[in-house]
Amino acid sequence: MNLYNYKLFYLLEKQISPYNIDDMNTYLVGMQKSLHDKLFFINKISPDTIVDFGCADGALLKELIRIKPNLSLIGYDIDDEMLEEARKNIGNSKIILTDDWQKIERLINNYNKPSILLSSVIHEVYSYTNTHNINYFWNQQVFNDKFKYVIIRDMMPSASYEKFNIVDIKKIRQNSNQQNLKEFEEKWGSINENFRTLLHWILKYRYTENWKRELKEDYVPITLETLERKIPKGWSVIYKEHYTLPFIKEIVKKDFGVELHENTHIKMIIERKS
Repeated sequence: MNLYNYKLFYLLEKQISPYNIDDMNTYLVGMQKSLHDKLFFINKISPDTIVDFGCADGALLKELIRIKPNLSLIGYDIDDEMLEEARKNIGNSKIILTDDWQKIERLINNYNKPSILLSSVIHEVYSYTNTHNINYFWNQQVFNDKFKYVIIRDMMPSASYEKFNIVDIKKIRQNSNQQNLKEFEEKWGSINENFRTLLHWILKYRYTENWKRELKEDYVPITLETLERKIPKGWSVIYKEHYTLPFIKEIVKKDFGVELHENTHIKMIIERKS
């Protein structure tokens, strides 16, 4: 499937799928809550343009242009509804918004240090495409030889998470929405089965307003170790932080009475050396 067919498939899927976003406002507000954390890279590198891959409503782009008014910015999203939200949110601006990847490849030829930003988008790529398109994403879009930097911030466990306290799981099970937990386990397996499934539930359970859509998405499709294996020769990790969002720790403690010690998110900057 080429990129055009992939885009067409995605848009058709959204039109006929029962998993559309029921409450768009809640969805977008939730995305904006972690905006500051998503801008971790701002003082660590000096790109001359950034492509926000999966820019959604443009909230991150809007903040970036406020902080770095001389930085060239491009928002890419294959969802026309999201691009329209971005246009409304950003207003009159020099930010380019497009669903045409070939256009982006032409544009970044004009820069010395173009960068691609993957902010809470890797799990969506895995959730809504097939293996062929996932390979295209990594090999042709992310690790494109025209980009200088790849910036990643997403939910991502480590493969080393193998053991956990069964008492904690009992607390989580007792204090969860029982119907949502039932639906989650029917799709993803028991939270008692492994920590990755448990962590998936911990990251997902709060998003009840758009539950049908959230249930479908795989929040943790790859581990940190898998991501690191995808980095090609000629690229080098220049910044990495594997951590737990303070908010996640607080809300899990409040809702379940459980202390979460394992890291839930990754922030990473990868530089092309050659």
